[in-house]
This record gives sequence, C-alpha cells and structure tokens, in this order.
Amino acid sequence: MGFLYLNRKGEPHRRHSYSAGNLYDQSPLSYYLQKIQGWKSKDNRASFLFGRALEESIQWFHDHNGDKSVIEDFKQRWSAHKETPDLRYTKAEKDWETLYFDGIEMIKIYIIRQPSLPIPLGGAVSFQREYAKEVFPGDPIYGEIEDVGKLDIVSYVDPAHPKLAKIEWRPEYGALRPAIGDIKTAAVDFPDSPGMAAFDLQLRRYSWQSGIRDVFLVWFKKTSRSMQKGSSITMLETVSDFQAGDEAVIAKIEEGDIWLVRNDFMLEEMEKAQGKKPDGKTDQTNAAKQRAFEWLQNNGTVVGPTEITKQRLQFNSGFVTLESANEAGQIAARQIVEIVNAWKKYKDSTPWPSGFGVRFPKDDRNDPYFRAFVLKDEAFKKDYFKKSEEETIDDLFEEPSEEQE
Repeated sequence: MGFLYLNRKGEPHRRHSYSAGNLYDQSPLSYYLQKIQGWKSKDNRASFLFGRALEESIQWFHDHNGDKSVIEDFKQRWSAHKETPDLRYTKAEKDWETLYFDGIEMIKIYIIRQPSLPIPLGGAVSFQREYAKEVFPGDPIYGEIEDVGKLDIVSYVDPAHPKLAKIEWRPEYGALRPAIGDIKTAAVDFPDSPGMAAFDLQLRRYSWQSGIRDVFLVWFKKTSRSMQKGSSITMLETVSDFQAGDEAVIAKIEEGDIWLVRNDFMLEEMEKAQGKKPDGKTDQTNAAKQRAFEWLQNNGTVVGPTEITKQRLQFNSGFVTLESANEAGQIAARQIVEIVNAWKKYKDSTPWPSGFGVRFPKDDRNDPYFRAFVLKDEAFKKDYFKKSEEETIDDLFEEPSEEQE
C-alpha cells in the first residue's frame, strides 16, 4: 500500500497532518529537511512552552471539576521553565516574569468565563483527542495514508447552548451536541465577527476528520501589562456595576486609582465634557479638567490594579458546512499526492524545491530553515538545529511560532 516517505529507519511513514501539510506548502525543502532528514529546531520559543502550560492547566481544571487551585497548577508548570536557558520572548511577552503574571490572570479569566462556555465540567468533555482518517481508502498508490489531528477539546453540550451557532437540532442527532475547540495564545485579537471560527482552516480540517460540524476557538490575547488611558481591560472581580469577566476601558489613572468606563463611546463623552479649544485641541485648563473629572465621578467606576487585567479571552464559534469540511479534506488529499510524488522523484538524495521567497507576499527571510539551509549560515544552524533519528506523534502537530500566527 501507499506511504508518504521512508523514515530514517527505512520504514514507511503513513501519517499526515495539518501542520505537516502547512510545512510542505510553505516549502517542500523544509518538509524534506524536517521530516525526512530529521533536522528539528531547538525550540526555545517561550510562547510555545507558555501555551502548553496554559492548555495543560485548563485541562487540569476540568479534570479536577473546576478546582480553583488550578492557579497553583499553572504556577508550577510555568515555574519549571524559569531557568530554561536561551528562551526567546516576543516584545509583548518581554520575559519569564511577565508571562508568569499573564498566565495567572488568563487562568483567572478562564475560571470566570468557563460556566458560560460550551466546555462543561465533568465527563462531557475530553482533551487532546486524536482523530485519524484514511484519505484514499483502497487506493494502490495512496491507500493506508491517514490524515491525523489532535483536537484540544471535544465537548458535548446542550443542543441549544447559546454560545454555539443556532441550528435545527433533531432528536435523532442525540441528546448532546458535539463541538470541537482549539485553544490559542497570541499577541493579536481574533476577529470579533460571529461565526468566524468556521472559516479557520485547521478547525475545518478537524471537522472533516471527525465529522463534527460545530467548532470554536478559545483565544487568549497576550498584551503589554502597561496601563494607560484608553487601554482595554477585563474585570477580575465584581466592582460596582461591572461584573467579573466584563470588558471596559481605562478613562483615567490617578494616584493608584484606575477609573473605568464601559467603552470607547463613553470615553469620547468624557472628552466632550472636557471640551475643545477654538483650534480643535482638547481644552487642558484646570476648569476643563475639572468638568471631565466631575463627569467621570458620575459615570465611571474606580478600581484597584489587582481587580483588572489587560489580558483578554475571546470566544468565537461557528458551524462548518459539509462542503467546507470536504474542501479541507481535498487540501489534505492534494498535499498527500504531492508529497508522495515528490518522494518518488527526489527521494533522499536530491534536494527538494525550496519554495522560499524574500519579499511580500512570501517573505521568508526570518524562517530558520531558509537561514540555515538556503543561506547556509552554519553558525546559526549549529545553534538552532539538532538532528533527530526519532519521530514522535507530537512532530505531526508542531504549531507555527506566534510571529507566524
């Protein structure tokens, strides 16, 4: 039967994945170097380790029926990396300590928001569940090659759950409605438009593999901890009219007190109360500032710095149509055919096509494989890469770096 390539031990490899397909589409040479020759990056991205610690703590929280000592669980998991040498941090992450407090606050937000999410406590949810689907059953060339996915969350909830897409649920479908969830940490917001998760290519691929049409994203946004006027925040505690989990905007910071308003519109109303000068600039006289502060006293809420966070949890769900799921499956099929044919043509002796570019819309100058193996930066290659003779299941699900998300 078919196989993608022969691994380093001369054994046929028959498992494909979304991440492996992305690697091949980016550059067949990268696929060859990583999958066939065994060149793996010495992954020192703090974002990768941080995301894993956060996901594992969320799973622990569910495995322990909502035990709030999950905060201590996260502290232990992230503290294990405190002395990890040469960790690379993005501008938003800054350092180990920053991510330590970011993670604690993200866990607190998750505890607050979890009851409203389609991720129940108890036995109706599973984490890190694998699905595998043979793409060309019975085919003499491509048969037995599977497309494999490791799903962060598979949950079963009330068919009328308000966070899922509104559809007609028939009794013959079952008492509970299955949904696929993915947990992400990133430095950017996910689009707020309802239903956008259904267009995520990875979730569409999972839908095709599993047959589950409801999908959702639990999206944690990492952001600078510096607070200033105009910053968006999430409430960690209930204060006055703000409930824990609500989002708000900082209107003023003064002597340790942080004044909040509901949204940017309210911030504009405060500035209207302050007034403008004839040249259109904001009036900065003491009388004008006093008008703004009086408006804020009547319409704002004062909180302490420990009662809020700039970290954010976004939730977005969608319904993947059968056509959309099948299109994702067609992408997997196309990748498999191309990889099999590339192996037959190039095998393990002739370099596969590089596919790298150096300008928009395909600027790969920061790609480590490009730098090490195309530009032949031997010092970087020695520092950044190692050669592995073993393949693990996790190699199929290696995520792109945050800079690429």
